Amino acid sequence: MRFFLTLFYFLLFYTSQAQQYRQYDTIADPTIALQKLQNALSNDAANPELYTLIAKKKIELQEYESGISFCNKSIELLTKDKNNKQLITALYLKGRAQYLLDDKAKAEENWKQGLQLALQEKDYNGTISIAPGLGAIYLDQGYLKNNTANFKAADSVFSIAYQEILRNDSLVTNNGLRTLRLMATSLHFQKKYDSANFYYKKVIELSRGKFATPYLGALSFYAKSLSETGKHEQAIAAIKEAADYSTVNPVESQSKNHIMHVYAEVLYGAENYKEAYKFMDTSYKMLATYYAKVNAQAYSESESKFRNQLLQYQVQLEQQKKNRLYYLIAALVMLAALTGLWLYYRANKRIAAEKARQKQISIDAFIEGEEKEKARIGRELHDGIAQEIVGVKLAMMQSNTDPKMIDELTRISLDIRNISHELMPQTLKEYGLKVAIEDICQKILAPSGIQYEVHSTLPDERMANKIEITLYRIFQELLHNIIKHSHATEVLVQLRKMNNHIMLLVEDNGKGMTDEKKKGIGISNLKSRLQLLDGNLQYDSNDNEGTTAIVRVPI
Repeated sequence: MRFFLTLFYFLLFYTSQAQQYRQYDTIADPTIALQKLQNALSNDAANPELYTLIAKKKIELQEYESGISFCNKSIELLTKDKNNKQLITALYLKGRAQYLLDDKAKAEENWKQGLQLALQEKDYNGTISIAPGLGAIYLDQGYLKNNTANFKAADSVFSIAYQEILRNDSLVTNNGLRTLRLMATSLHFQKKYDSANFYYKKVIELSRGKFATPYLGALSFYAKSLSETGKHEQAIAAIKEAADYSTVNPVESQSKNHIMHVYAEVLYGAENYKEAYKFMDTSYKMLATYYAKVNAQAYSESESKFRNQLLQYQVQLEQQKKNRLYYLIAALVMLAALTGLWLYYRANKRIAAEKARQKQISIDAFIEGEEKEKARIGRELHDGIAQEIVGVKLAMMQSNTDPKMIDELTRISLDIRNISHELMPQTLKEYGLKVAIEDICQKILAPSGIQYEVHSTLPDERMANKIEITLYRIFQELLHNIIKHSHATEVLVQLRKMNNHIMLLVEDNGKGMTDEKKKGIGISNLKSRLQLLDGNLQYDSNDNEGTTAIVRVPI
């Protein structure tokens, strides 16, 4: 009976001691927790769990070599006691320290042994802790060697962990999401981007604000996947989210370094070489600081790789600067050429405008001078010759001259007055083109017995004086030609505004015009007059089918 009581008290004491040690493990500050655990070691030097807990804190504080030593002591004691449950934990911690020291071969050795024991003992926590790490080693090997066998080995180990996670309904945990992220990365490295991105996004969604390690891992690898498929803006947004989180939250130095490294690669892919170089330099310095502290040998092995990358980024940056300089020079040359062309165009435009202005002045002066001259002749006919004829007519009437001669003088006087009115078109001056054309038809066509119609769709506003005068003079000439040559009995006149032109159409039912008459002096004079205003005259005429004259003048 005394034996059983002694055994009971021993077990009670040991259990209470173990619980106390585990309470130290929950202290937030790892330094304080480590101190308490090491103090306890002086009174309990044969306790393997105490060595394991000390090793865990050593690894948290990045004292990896020391952590491995405590793991070895724990493994030694646990192997003697054949305590596989705790041995699994010690093997996991030792492998983790070796992995962080970049000694992945030794980490693989310990994790393989630990996973075998975990599966043998059906240890759920051991399985889901070790399997993802071991799979990550195979995954790295597959990525570096592009070896399908390594990818298959990684996927096989991930599958073991994933099945256990699903069986225990523990996907939304740190280990569960970490495993899912690693499975996505395996798909990613095998260039199965769509499937990989699907799982990356799922991990990001489930871990955001809850589990930093899978969250940051998924974001950084998701950014890398997007960059590799040319989705640079999305890639930058993803890695920026990871970088922003690592800036305001406590994150392991290795994780932060990885984010900086991926940020550099993403920016490099987007051809932002300047910023890429900055982030790669930051990553390099963080790596140097980290390895200088934990493993100088691993640092020396990685240094050349980083330096080569930095050199590559620097070369690209310098080339980009040169390209920008070339583009700038080319742009300046093109700008100078375009400026020269523009100035040349402006100069030519000014010259053309000045020529057009001078031409217009000449045309206006010509038309004005011609009209003044016609007005002068008209006045002389009206006030001079016509009045003299009236005087002669009165003298002849008083001298009992033959009445036929007096009638002839009357006709001549009337003709002179009509001519003077044609030379001085007061109706045009006072009332515009439409009224003037109707008036001249009444004076010229009606006495000849020719029936006529005038149709006009001209707006009420007056046109430029030179246009009205030119059209009026041309119409005069056309009417005289009809009376002299056409033998017409009907005349149709149309005035229309069409877009930016005035159209005058004069149609008769006479005998038509021969080709010779179309090329006559009178027609040539009309065309020459129209050319002054950039107008034109067209005839449509056949023998015994009448004539249609179409005049167009721009306004």
